[in-house]
Amino acid sequence: MISTSLDLPDARHLAVRACLGEEWLLMQSWQGASPQTVVRRLLAAEPQMPAKPPTLASWGSWENMLEQGEMAQAREQLNRDKMALKQWWLQHLLHTQTPLAERMVMFWHNHFTTSINKVNQPNLVLQQHQLIRQHALGNFRALLHAIARDPAMLIYLDGAMNYKQHPNENFARELLELFTLGSGHYRESDIKAAACAFTGWTVDRNSNRFLLDAQHHAPNTQPFLGKSGVQDGEQALDALLEHPRTAEHIAEKCWYAFVSTESHDQAQTRQWANAFRSSGYDIKTLLESVLLSEAFWAQQHRGVLIKSPLDLLTGVFRALPWPGVAPSELVKYAEKLGQNPFVPPTPKGWEGGKAWITTQSLLDRYGILFQLTRTLPPTPLPVQSAAQIAQWLLATSPVKALTGDSPQQFLLAAMFDPAYQLK
Repeated sequence: MISTSLDLPDARHLAVRACLGEEWLLMQSWQGASPQTVVRRLLAAEPQMPAKPPTLASWGSWENMLEQGEMAQAREQLNRDKMALKQWWLQHLLHTQTPLAERMVMFWHNHFTTSINKVNQPNLVLQQHQLIRQHALGNFRALLHAIARDPAMLIYLDGAMNYKQHPNENFARELLELFTLGSGHYRESDIKAAACAFTGWTVDRNSNRFLLDAQHHAPNTQPFLGKSGVQDGEQALDALLEHPRTAEHIAEKCWYAFVSTESHDQAQTRQWANAFRSSGYDIKTLLESVLLSEAFWAQQHRGVLIKSPLDLLTGVFRALPWPGVAPSELVKYAEKLGQNPFVPPTPKGWEGGKAWITTQSLLDRYGILFQLTRTLPPTPLPVQSAAQIAQWLLATSPVKALTGDSPQQFLLAAMFDPAYQLK
């Protein structure tokens, strides 16, 4: 049953699941308010665009360096640009005033995956990242149509090399399996039809924009999802959006991201999906359904998700008064913990869940926390007792009682308790 007003454990649950960590002032501002009021307030906030995106080399400048034989200079510039992009986003994660919006940027970043190491055009990856942020709390229909034309996506999934003479099925396959319907809800013939529909979709290297190359496009003539007349990519996307499985697939991913990694409640996710489709794919409508559901607030679903490396790092720095950390160090921490920004391991993204925790990764997590706690200043904490600190920072009861002679020692004990790895 959903509480009529939020207490501290409720506020912490919402902060770590829907936002970016256990921020005391944010949680305090919610206590006593109804979940409906707080969730709708979060959804109403306009996403904060990051300040000063990095200036990155254009596609043309790379080609000029390569044409002039400046391979070493091009490689150095590429590595600098990759690092600049990663630092810029992680800094924004630490400072954004709209954490729910950025949580959804992370969600879509792991749904519409693109690896900067394959694209090798940081400027195009930045362009895609800003596109995702623009639509993160907007409309999924608009986001899907935009991402299908996105240059970084077309390069990553080989869509830019999809010609009528030799259709490339990579983008079509991932579009159906990962982005919309989910595995088992389409046929091989649907992949072939979709690949044909998207022939000629490529990238103009001069403008870094989408280009429909008519000489390489052949209208699809085969049935797609049991429908005839689906000739081009736009029509294929619309057919996917008309299919009920698309909304259900996104709703199910929300279950695993916000509720539990255990098998989803089919009745619940279908309810979310129906609301999502009925709204015309309004993402805020879907999120409101998720965050105000009995499943989200149920006690049995609290503390069952494992923090991702970015969850852990952003939560640490947003919740506690750490001295400033060099952006390059923050990127190194994320890489060491297994979540290298803009470099997902496969088109499926990061698996998440229990895959985040291995014997080595847990040691690495504790090692980084130990390194950080050595620089934690003796700042007065907003709560003083071990019980209050546990309610503030831990999703479940601590494995061991928090002991110490001061609130700072209680805090350190909480951070090194296994429960701190959960949300």
